[in-house]
Amino acid sequence: MKFIFNLQVFIVILFGTFSCGHQSPRYVKIAHKITDDTAKKLAKEKNLVLIGTGGGMMHDIQMMAMSFNFYHEVNLQEARELVVYAIREYLSDINSNEKVRPYLHNYPFTAKNVEVRIFLYEPDRNTLPPGKIHCISATHGSISYYVRGSEKYSRKNICEETYEQALKMVSLDTK
Repeated sequence: MKFIFNLQVFIVILFGTFSCGHQSPRYVKIAHKITDDTAKKLAKEKNLVLIGTGGGMMHDIQMMAMSFNFYHEVNLQEARELVVYAIREYLSDINSNEKVRPYLHNYPFTAKNVEVRIFLYEPDRNTLPPGKIHCISATHGSISYYVRGSEKYSRKNICEETYEQALKMVSLDTK
């Protein structure tokens, strides 16, 4: 009986130490708040559903990331417009936040400092058929568009461009 009690006390102390011992740095909290606010805006304006966040923040903020689900089929131009909009909003929210600036590895943040991934599904949440764009990945300043292959879990990159190239194409279409 004494052994079980000692084991319980040990477990409480062990888990109490892990849960209470670590505080995130202030800049991590600021970065999370920016990401949360941007995600809420993108959900409202573009129906993007946040499914994950991340970043590179060891000693300062080098990179911030968001991943989304989107429940609509899109063609290449619509995919480009969607990802460019998301990146532009994220960068605007980061660079306009004066509290985060001292912690940014470089200011202003650019498309090379953010990652945005969008996974596309049918409106009923089913997987899109082969040949349809099912993933948009923006990393390191480049955007890749993938279609689902005919074999299970296969995909093919149908287009790769820099953020600047995509931004120009989107800007030309809106003029």
